[in-house]
Amino acid sequence: MDGFINFEKFRFDIDMDNGYNNFITEELILSPLYKKIKDFPKSILEMLPIENLKLELYCNKCRNKRIYTFATIGLDYYTIEMGPSFVSNQSSVSIGYEKMMKENQYFYCIAKADCGHNLIILFKIIDENTIMKVGQSPSIYDMNEEINNKTFLRELEKEYASYYKTACSLNSFNSNIGAMTYLRRIFEKLLLDCFDENSSEITLSKEDFTKLKMSEKLDNLRKFLPQIIFENGYNQVYSKVSDGIHNLSEEECAHLFIPLRMAIEEILIEKIELKEKKSRQEKLGKELQNI
Repeated sequence: MDGFINFEKFRFDIDMDNGYNNFITEELILSPLYKKIKDFPKSILEMLPIENLKLELYCNKCRNKRIYTFATIGLDYYTIEMGPSFVSNQSSVSIGYEKMMKENQYFYCIAKADCGHNLIILFKIIDENTIMKVGQSPSIYDMNEEINNKTFLRELEKEYASYYKTACSLNSFNSNIGAMTYLRRIFEKLLLDCFDENSSEITLSKEDFTKLKMSEKLDNLRKFLPQIIFENGYNQVYSKVSDGIHNLSEEECAHLFIPLRMAIEEILIEKIELKEKKSRQEKLGKELQNI
């Protein structure tokens, strides 16, 4: 949970009269929990609650982009219902807005999408110009379209598609050793699938293939995989992952996560492209037969 996010590029301005907002953005909502956000002027709290700010965000329940409107919040307290309804007096959840503001410990933002689903974000005030996002519902993972709406995930079995999403979710929380563990499982599975699909052209038995180190497996599959994943630098990634993730630090796993994730994505994307090419050629063949 240590470390900082430098949000200096956000000017942290809110001018609702002119429709100007550089504080609540999609990037802020998708930023990890428990990372300190520096250069945050405390004076911005005087502008809360935020009224009628609209922001387009991904809704995981609808699996589409929706318009979220941030609501007017009463100064004494407000209640939220844990469901599609936005504000309800029947709710069992009450949050004292005024109390939290006076104690200068926490503040929060709440919004309702045009589909009826809600968003709430809770921040903790660390000092005069530092805050920390300590809670969010839906989660960063659920609000991330890049994680949840990938076409190439259809090429994975349900279990391994879940591994991919879990890896991305763990990475967003800076749990990079766990994230890399899931990515390695997916990558090993893709290599095994590639072997099965091309076993007639490989001189090794499946039993012998499974005993090889990752770099050796890749050497045997080189002609069947996207060539970009053999570019300079990737050999170091495969070597480190093959030697054992438990020997790597969180920081090392953080550096390895993106290239390994991109290698997985490249393999899956190429599989889709090859299937589409085969389908087009088969369609063309049938059309030519009808001439």
